[in-house]
Parts: sequence; C-alpha cells; structure tokens
Amino acid sequence: MFAPERIRIIKGILLDKKHINVSDLSTMLNVSEVTIRRDLEKLEREKFLIRTHGGAIINDESFLEQDKYIDIDDDPYYEQRLEIAEIAMHMVDDNDVILLSPGLTNLYIAKKILNKRNVTVLTNDLNIASELAANASMKVIIPGGDLDAASMTLAGKLTEENLRNFFVSKVFIEVEGVSMQRGYTVQSMARASAIKEMMNIARERIIVCIYKCFDNIGFSQIGPLTIANKVITNPSIPDQYKNYFFENNIQLFTAFNSYEGGI
Repeated sequence: MFAPERIRIIKGILLDKKHINVSDLSTMLNVSEVTIRRDLEKLEREKFLIRTHGGAIINDESFLEQDKYIDIDDDPYYEQRLEIAEIAMHMVDDNDVILLSPGLTNLYIAKKILNKRNVTVLTNDLNIASELAANASMKVIIPGGDLDAASMTLAGKLTEENLRNFFVSKVFIEVEGVSMQRGYTVQSMARASAIKEMMNIARERIIVCIYKCFDNIGFSQIGPLTIANKVITNPSIPDQYKNYFFENNIQLFTAFNSYEGGI
C-alpha cells in the first residue's frame, strides 16, 4: 500500500474514532510499526494529529483552522453557506445514499457531513470528492466524464449516461439563479444538462443556494421552481418566494432551521 493511501485511511480513522493505536494500524495496514510512526510524524507536522505514547489523537484545533480555511478563501458568503450546510447536515442520515452537485455551498455540506457513518456520496465535483475522502467509512462515487479544469467538475455525455445507472435518496442541487419567470438556473449549459439527469435519479430533490441567487437568472435553465421538494437558503429572500413555496407545498428551510412552507 502506498503512503498516500495509508495517510487517507489513517485520517479517516482519526475523524471517526478521534484516536488511533500504532500497533493496531500496523496490523490493519500490513506495514511495520516504524512505517506507521513515520506516517504519524508526517500528519503531526501537518497539525492533523498529536502523537501520544503508542498512538495519536486528533488535533481538534486543526479542525477549527480547517473551517477558517474557507473563510480565508475570500468567500464573501462564508456565513451564509455555512448556515445552509448546517441545515443540510441534519438531512443526511448515517448509511444514507446522496448526490452532491458541483458548487461551493455543496462543498461546505461535504465538510459538514464528514462525521457521518457509511454514507455513499455520488458527485461529479472533484473538490467535493477529495474532501470526502478524508472519511474512510464514506463511499465516494465519481461518474466520470469530461473534466472542466477551472471548476474541477465533470460533465458531458459520459457523465449523464453513467448517472442513469444510479439512484439516490436525496440530491442536493446547487443553483446560481432562482426566479419566478425562469425557475432554477446555472451559468453552464453542460452543468445544467447533468443536473437534469441528477433530478431524475433522486427520491428527494433539495435545492441549495444563498439568498443572492434569488431574482437572479443564469444562462441555462434547469426547471421550474416546482421541481424541488425542499429549498435550503438564508432568511432574507423576497417574501414572494416564501409565499410561492408555501402555496406549492415546497418545504423552505432557512438559517433558523425554521419550517416555512408546505406539507
């Protein structure tokens, strides 16, 4: 087993159990204890863990820093995306099977569900897949397709064909525009086409977007507002949308985790 794979597994175990034992890891990964100690030293230098006698514990402070990482990425909507991710996290159960469409808000969701157990995640966003790889108990499936290097996402005919082979309990679709006239939209035609396939393979369709997306229209349409079962956003969206979701039995979740619509 190569070092990067060992590191990935060790990180996953630490995220799950918070502590690890050198002897157990040596047996599990079929390498010497000397090799495991070197791996732990590397992770300690990265501030991921703190070595102890015979093992290591997770460095909780590093996770506080990890959360700040998004903030220092110059995301002006850090708080808004974090609010949405907090709500979405409570919709994902252990042993769940979900799909995350490409997008920064969905990346926040990926970070938030890292402590879930045995969750299967289908995604065409390689940033999300990479984030989820930190949890060894999580199964990540990438459908393949044409890579957009700028966004690190996959799209195209192969992506859409492969998506049809799956079925998920929930799909979290991140959109860039929400309007009464054009429904849900994104800027990329290829992304919109892939999202339409995602909508067809999910029992529950959940739209996620920050408040700035409302009354904004992207280049490519995904579908009308009624295609979603639930919408997760921030409280400060226009009242006409709140009324629309209520009248059309669409559940609306905002930062206060309040239920404002439907069912």
